[in-house]
Amino acid sequence: MTIAEATTLPGTVLMHRITVSDVDLARSKFERLMPSGCTFVRCDFRTTTLDRRLSPLFKAREQNTFRECRFEGADLRAIDPGASRFESCVFDGADLRGWNASMAEFIDCHFAGRVERVRFYGRPWGSGAEDLIPPRTVNAFRGNDFREAEMIDVAFVMGIEIEKQRWPESDEYVRLDRIHQRLTRGHGAILRWKDLAPRGEAMAMMQDLSLLYRQQNEVIARRSDPRRATPPEIQDRVWATLASVL
Repeated sequence: MTIAEATTLPGTVLMHRITVSDVDLARSKFERLMPSGCTFVRCDFRTTTLDRRLSPLFKAREQNTFRECRFEGADLRAIDPGASRFESCVFDGADLRGWNASMAEFIDCHFAGRVERVRFYGRPWGSGAEDLIPPRTVNAFRGNDFREAEMIDVAFVMGIEIEKQRWPESDEYVRLDRIHQRLTRGHGAILRWKDLAPRGEAMAMMQDLSLLYRQQNEVIARRSDPRRATPPEIQDRVWATLASVL
C-alpha cells in the first residue's frame, strides 16, 4: 500500500522515519496523522485549515522535515510548528497568527501577504528545548524571503541572523544593528525629552524592546506597528532616536 492510499483510510495513521512525497495531505481522510522523524516532500496543504487531526504533524518528538511543501492560504493558527524543519516551503497568504516558533527551523522559505503575531527564534527555547531529537542549540534560519510580506507584530529574536534573510525595502520597516548599545544611548536621549507624556510612552516602548531583543544583536521591525500600544508618532520618534545615537 502506498502512502497516498494510506491517507484514505480512517483512524490514526502512524509513520516513523519514512519519506512522503507529492501527497495532498490536507484532503486525507484519516482521523489523526502522527509522524515522527519523517520527511515530507512537495506535499500540499494549500487553502486548508490544519486542526486537531493534523496537530501532531509538527509536534513530533523526533523532528519532521518539510521540503518544498505548499502552505499558501492555509489556516495554521491552531497548529504549533514545534521543532519541525521547513526547507524551501511556501507560506504565501498563510494565517500564522499566534505562532511562537521557538524550536522550528526555516531555510529558504517564502512568505508573502499579511504575517501577524509571530515570533521566530534563533535558538531553541522553552519546554522541550533540551530534549530535541536530534539535539541542537541553534535553530537553522537562513535564506528566507520576506520581501512580499506585510509584517505586523513580528519579531526575530534570540540570535537570528538578519543579514542572511531577504527583507522588504519599504521605509515602513527599520533595520538596526548593535541594538543593545542603541537602547542604552537612546534611553539617555529620550530622558532629555521635555514633553512628559511622549517621554513616558517612549520609555515604556524602550523597556518592551529591551526585553524582546535581550539576546538579539540586529533587528528589523515595522516602524509604526498597529498592534503596539505606543502611539504611531511616538514609535516613529523612538526608532529615529535609536537610529541616530550611533
